[in-house]
Amino acid sequence: MHLSELIQISDIAERNQQLRKAFVAFTENVEVSGCELELLTVAANLTLPRDQVEDLRDVSLAKSLFQNKTHLKHCIEEVQWFHTHNLKYPDARVSKQRILVQLPELCSGVISGANLPFQLGWSHNSAQVNPAKLFLIQFIWRGENNTLLDVLANLDKVWKHAFLALGVAPGQLNELKRQVLDVQLVNRLPEEVSEFSKQIRVPIHDDYCALTPVVSHSVQAYLHQLIYDRQFQSKLIGHSHPASVGSLVASVGGNTRVLFYPPRVRRAGAKSFFDRSGANGLAVFDHTVLKSRSFINALSCIAGEHPAPVLRQRRQLRISALRYIRKQLALWLAPMMELRDSLDSNQADVSSIHALEEKLLYVLSEQLPTVLNELNIQLHLGLQKEKYAARYAYHPNLMAPLKHQLSWLLRYLARPEERMSQEGVQSMFVHFRQLKVHDASLMSNPYVAGVPSLTALGGLMHRYQRRLADMLEKPCTVVKGAWFISQYHIQTGKQMPEPSLLHHRSKVSNVQRPGIIDGVHGDLEMDLVLEIRFPDATQLPDLMCFQAAFPSRFAGGIMHPPSLYEQVNWLNIYRNKAELFRVLSRLPRSGCWIYPEDKGIDSFEALAFWLKAESDLRPVGMGFLPLEQPRERKNNCYAEPCLGVIRCMNPIDVRLAGKKAFFESAFWHFDTAMDAMLMKKAP
Repeated sequence: MHLSELIQISDIAERNQQLRKAFVAFTENVEVSGCELELLTVAANLTLPRDQVEDLRDVSLAKSLFQNKTHLKHCIEEVQWFHTHNLKYPDARVSKQRILVQLPELCSGVISGANLPFQLGWSHNSAQVNPAKLFLIQFIWRGENNTLLDVLANLDKVWKHAFLALGVAPGQLNELKRQVLDVQLVNRLPEEVSEFSKQIRVPIHDDYCALTPVVSHSVQAYLHQLIYDRQFQSKLIGHSHPASVGSLVASVGGNTRVLFYPPRVRRAGAKSFFDRSGANGLAVFDHTVLKSRSFINALSCIAGEHPAPVLRQRRQLRISALRYIRKQLALWLAPMMELRDSLDSNQADVSSIHALEEKLLYVLSEQLPTVLNELNIQLHLGLQKEKYAARYAYHPNLMAPLKHQLSWLLRYLARPEERMSQEGVQSMFVHFRQLKVHDASLMSNPYVAGVPSLTALGGLMHRYQRRLADMLEKPCTVVKGAWFISQYHIQTGKQMPEPSLLHHRSKVSNVQRPGIIDGVHGDLEMDLVLEIRFPDATQLPDLMCFQAAFPSRFAGGIMHPPSLYEQVNWLNIYRNKAELFRVLSRLPRSGCWIYPEDKGIDSFEALAFWLKAESDLRPVGMGFLPLEQPRERKNNCYAEPCLGVIRCMNPIDVRLAGKKAFFESAFWHFDTAMDAMLMKKAP
């Protein structure tokens, strides 16, 4: 958009609103070439509160502001509080500090400020939020992003004429340029860490470093642009004193937005699927799968409705649709798989099953393909009963593809069990079951909410390693870990902080609460699988030691094992991978495994595309990129959070993929280097 289009709006109130919106961080920059005088006029008038400006195009008001030395001095002084990373977000109590650094090193596979153009924000005294706008607003001039700081540093003849037209004499213009250059932007980091800044201790080599995560203004501003363009799902995070936090938060009235992608966890019922089905006399297939919009769209694609114009696109869409249909048919058969598992452990009563179901339950695994024809008929009968899927029942273009997918599933279930070579006796797998986490932070970092931070998983693994080694008085290593979320509940409302502020420090007084800092919190139930190695396994530790060493914190929340009345054996140790996978493959299909994703992302546009193309993907905080080398300040380092993607894998998909794929693809480890500290796929 060009500035000339906005200044032509006849209604003054509407024009003012559009002009203010055009020069905030969460909107795209406006082209101003040819409208330099109008830009200077609007920029000067934006430094006043709304109630003092009737028309942002008022040239006489702009002239008076450029002649007001006191007002202009306030605008210049605020330049020293421009930043690349906002230390006051989200806690505005951080004061007299700012960060102005070059972008971090570009890291492949994750998104950070290094993936975006250089952009400045502001945070300081909330009373000066308007004067800071004069040199802060960004615009496009002759095809390049600029601010008035850039304009004064490289004063072009066109801009000189614009300043002169507003009554700024040549001598005054040179003085203005000198004053701005005196407070010109140079790299700056705080000499000490504020008591209100969060710190995270991270193991690096054989030592520890305290990280102070700081939010990137360029990432936060660009995310808001994409969210307002409806490129992402989002959630509102409120700030009660927005002008105190910074320019971006003030421009949105304190209502900031973060990406919001919860894990693919469905609410589990009180009874098993078989119990509900037996009570109602229904078939033990999950027919809800057949009515989903995405499944019907996949059937439509295979049936040849609305084909793509290019042959290559038609082939790609057909392959994607067939893969999706196979996954959904596996979910359709999932209740029967669970029932076979429960029969193996003598947990189910099968007195009320039907003929086809009886065959599926009692036939030997290698004979499962023999029920293909009857199962295919059952599938089409199920399609007939659904309102929107009925037209695809016995569809001539779908008969062969659907039968082929069912045949593949039955043959896959009938395959002989995989054999895997076992590692040395020093390696074991510890499976923690049904761990409860309360009040966990669901914000992976300041940009995204949904799946808790992966660094929380890395911290839990390292903490467990330290506690177990101290308790056993011998070294051990938690090599890697896998994470399964079985239940997920987002809390409503805001959490009240603990009373910690004295009303009067010099006498007995009431204790007050600090200001509320908004966030996203929730409760989880999850399973963990950790691989632990001991240098000498001649004498294995007692099971009670493994239980006693387990941490009580996860993602800022309280974690504990199942209650005693549940009578759950919540910790088991396995040396045989096949035995462990047999247990893990029977986890409830309502949950999901958090898998590493090989598909790296290098832009927000790519992230938006993949999140829409593949419903299993979720954005999450992957770790931190240092903004400096660790230095004095008690070995502290300021770092920028970065974004990556994970894949939410349904237990049925994990089961069909097999043991080898699980142990090669499901595990995480914390990779620490001086240029990146990230959670990555374990080798």
